[in-house]
Amino acid sequence: MKKLLIGKISDLDKSNQFTKWVDDHDVLVFRHNNEIKAYSNICPHFGGPIGHHKIRKNSEGKHVFTCLWHNLEFDIHKGTCTQVKNFKLREYDLSLEGDDIFVFLN
Repeated sequence: MKKLLIGKISDLDKSNQFTKWVDDHDVLVFRHNNEIKAYSNICPHFGGPIGHHKIRKNSEGKHVFTCLWHNLEFDIHKGTCTQVKNFKLREYDLSLEGDDIFVFLN
């Protein structure tokens, strides 16, 4: 497993999220309620970007990211699609060291 620097905590200061390509992975890093997580930024439906829009509450009150291409919503806590049961975003393990954010890739 590779441990790669993906960004800095200060990169989250403007909008609480950023995306970055690292080692052929498009990764969405975000902060919500002081928790930092990382998911694949690629929608399993058709490959559209998940992190183009900011986190918002959907009609059910869940915090979600919405795919830019077909408006599929993904729960920020579980990475699961709220409309299609078997769609789930890949979650990446993170490590925080000072201001540095590292992601672990297989």
